[in-house]
Amino acid sequence: MAPSFSGPRERRTEPPYNLRVRRASLTGVLAAAALAPPVVWLLPALLRREAPTRRDQGDFFFPLKLYTADRLRAGEIALWNPWSGAGEPWLANGQSGVFYPPTLFFLIPSPALAAALFLLLHFGIAAWGTWRFAKDEGISDAGALAAAAVFAGSGVTASFSAYWNHFGALAYLPAIAAVARSGLRTRRAPAALALLLGLQAMAGSPEMTAMTLALVAALAFFPRPEPEDGWRSPTRGERWRRFVLGAVLGLALAAWVLVPMGELALHSARRLPIPGADREAGAVTLEAAAAVLAPFESSNFFLASFYVGPAAVLCAIAAFAESERRRLVVVLAAAGAAGLFLAAAAPPGSWLRTLPGLDRVRYPAKAIAPSLFALALLAGIGLDALRFSATRRFRLAVAVLAAGAGLAAVALGEPPVLRVCVGLGLVALALLALRKDSASASAGALAAAAALSISVSFAIANRAFFRFAPEAEIRRVPEPIEFLAKIPGRTLTAPMDALSGWVLRDASFDAATLRRQRESLIGYTNLLAGVRTVRTAAALPTADAARIASTIDADRDPAHAAGPAGARVYWSPFQPGELGSKKVGEFFRAPLNPYRLRVSFVLDYRVEKGAEGAWSRVAEGRSDWSHSVLLDREPVPRPEPGPGRYIVARIAEDRPERICADITTETAGLLVLADLHYPGWTARVDDRPAALLRADGFFRAVAVPAGAHRVEFRYRPLSFLVGSAVSILALGATLFVLMRGPTPARRPA
Repeated sequence: MAPSFSGPRERRTEPPYNLRVRRASLTGVLAAAALAPPVVWLLPALLRREAPTRRDQGDFFFPLKLYTADRLRAGEIALWNPWSGAGEPWLANGQSGVFYPPTLFFLIPSPALAAALFLLLHFGIAAWGTWRFAKDEGISDAGALAAAAVFAGSGVTASFSAYWNHFGALAYLPAIAAVARSGLRTRRAPAALALLLGLQAMAGSPEMTAMTLALVAALAFFPRPEPEDGWRSPTRGERWRRFVLGAVLGLALAAWVLVPMGELALHSARRLPIPGADREAGAVTLEAAAAVLAPFESSNFFLASFYVGPAAVLCAIAAFAESERRRLVVVLAAAGAAGLFLAAAAPPGSWLRTLPGLDRVRYPAKAIAPSLFALALLAGIGLDALRFSATRRFRLAVAVLAAGAGLAAVALGEPPVLRVCVGLGLVALALLALRKDSASASAGALAAAAALSISVSFAIANRAFFRFAPEAEIRRVPEPIEFLAKIPGRTLTAPMDALSGWVLRDASFDAATLRRQRESLIGYTNLLAGVRTVRTAAALPTADAARIASTIDADRDPAHAAGPAGARVYWSPFQPGELGSKKVGEFFRAPLNPYRLRVSFVLDYRVEKGAEGAWSRVAEGRSDWSHSVLLDREPVPRPEPGPGRYIVARIAEDRPERICADITTETAGLLVLADLHYPGWTARVDDRPAALLRADGFFRAVAVPAGAHRVEFRYRPLSFLVGSAVSILALGATLFVLMRGPTPARRPA
């Protein structure tokens, strides 16, 4: 029977003060060692201001974050991006991180330092959360270090760090899991769960948040055994209510991002299942998974490495010899298996990805996140199991496996330093498995040595997966691109898939790669150059923008569909066969005529209610878009027939969320703005509300009476207002739960 809270307690003898200080110091050293690998990886950025550029960082995340930071520096909330895809909702693009607090790092003048601090913060959150989870489970310092090192330093985590939104969300998984695993016994627990989950959701990876919720729901259902501290743990019903409260509050805290993102999802191509080829791209094959034991680059193009090393794998296997934490081991193993199944290229992964919801997710390798978390915790549990609870026969088997793995590591063609480090760790693991005096200081030293070798081996092995380039290249605008920024109209680039092969001709990701990225306007590099493009690099583009791009690519003559979208020039390293072009360095520049001015005025119109049908008529040349427009409904006032003269004087104001045009006309007509039509845009004529019409399927138009007028287009989406209101209310509710929520009850005597 559990002791009464008010009854006598067993008196504990405190160790001498100096011993306590030494133990605390050792704990601090081991905890800090888990963060050593990312610090080593990011030293070029921290010390020499070199920018990390591997994979999507140089052409996607740097421009994306710097554009958001530039808008914040100007005192603006970036709701809309007018530069890409004929305009697109920017807050709804979760990767932009408009309201994600760590985005503020990019206000620092040094992009390289900002990126390093951004990444290091999330590596730190990942290591801290895993360490906290392990220590709450009663795992030793050495075991906690092994767990934290695997989660924060493995090749999987190093690979994820190239995708800042997914990596940012991944970092919160262990801390959220630790709160859920606690049993939600205190009033702070639902509030802590809400805050961590809200931050994770704001990082911009809905898939990672969904996987985290599924994992922590299982951990909340199987909480840690009730501690004998005099307090009653909540019942299963109370735990579920508190878990649901924390989860709902967490998602509500991120509503100012999630609500606009949900609106975008409804107006994107993801309304329907994505093609099978796109759905399977990035799935994990057995060949790629083989990189778990050796630090070579995997065959999976999404994650460059799966390396966790033989010592961590052996420790994870040893976890199944644990008896006291058997239920946790089973839950973790099930979570890890589920992640592997979802990520696998073969069945059942390919079958699961045909299910509703999963058939809209790209890059299945992201599902490996819960598997990584499970492996990390199993490694920590297993290291303790070898020391304290495994049977003699099981220890002997592990020792034999460790010796064999050590010999294999020496035989492989890895760098000598890495071979020595891995070999020493496996030797320490083998000696630990063979010892009988598990409580001795020497056994603890062997466990710590094995854990330290795991961390150090990550620092050595995964350093190769980080690439850097001079910081000046991040914002450098090549001279030909400066010319494109000055011409009227938009620039049409080659399809992203074709450009990727030309830009990434090797895996160096150096200054030359950055220059090719910027010269080709691949990704979001147009944002830093101030060039308006027809294409967008958004992971979740609007359905209209995707349709415009696909129409252009399907036509042998890109001018047919690019002209109505406002494209003035074609820019590509590939010579266009149907267009006369001029060679500029390694690129071809071809004028596109005719092209639609960004603001034009027409008198003739026709009603075509379906946006797709209207665009098809225009793109196929069945409608003369230079003199008439297809509208979704009748305009008021109607254009007046007969000859008339008009003047589009100028665009008086051109800001992302507000565009004003001054126009003088002798007859009523239609002002057409060749920017994307999207919910949240409104129109006013002379400061009076006016109906915003769909023009040629995808653009905007306003009926204007005769005379001199100012037409204003303003973007104030209802989704932003609703999401902000929900987030503010959720913050108040979270504070209320934190201050006035339920407290634990004492157990009856």
